[in-house]
Amino acid sequence: LHAWMHALAAARHAGTAADAVLMRAIVRYVQAFPLALHHPKEDQHLFKRLRERTSEVNAELDELERQHQRDHQLVAELATMVEALASCQDAPAAPAALAATRALEPAVQAYASFLWDHMGREEGVILPAAQRHLNEADWADIDAAFRKNRDPNFGGESDKEYRQLFSRIVNAEHVPGADKLLKL
Repeated sequence: LHAWMHALAAARHAGTAADAVLMRAIVRYVQAFPLALHHPKEDQHLFKRLRERTSEVNAELDELERQHQRDHQLVAELATMVEALASCQDAPAAPAALAATRALEPAVQAYASFLWDHMGREEGVILPAAQRHLNEADWADIDAAFRKNRDPNFGGESDKEYRQLFSRIVNAEHVPGADKLLKL
């Protein structure tokens, strides 16, 4: 998200359109990892197991699951905006390309706010509840499920494509701290 916002801000400051290839790469990463792998694992394993152990956070889990669905809608809208940008990329300073970039930037900022709120709910409510209510066997099962589709930032041979894509995203605009993110 930081790389995405940084790339859009840099384009705005330079008075050019954002790099459509980079924008597509970021959308692809979001679609391929958080949406396709991470959220389903949360719903099917962490959230399900927590619901089995307690009902105290059911309302919050319901909201997070709704947000997972909304995340798909928001990313689809962003992907459409990126494709609009790509369709006029032949002339990066052309009014249509600049307008597409100007429209994309606040949409990405709104998406980032949405996701940071979502993660705050998970970290502030769900994970503490999980720590209180889940047992060692629950955690082992959850860990095993998530390990099958590891976060691409953490390595492993099956993660090579994601790692390369992540590297392209954070290095494309010289995001501060990118070298540390890649070592995670």
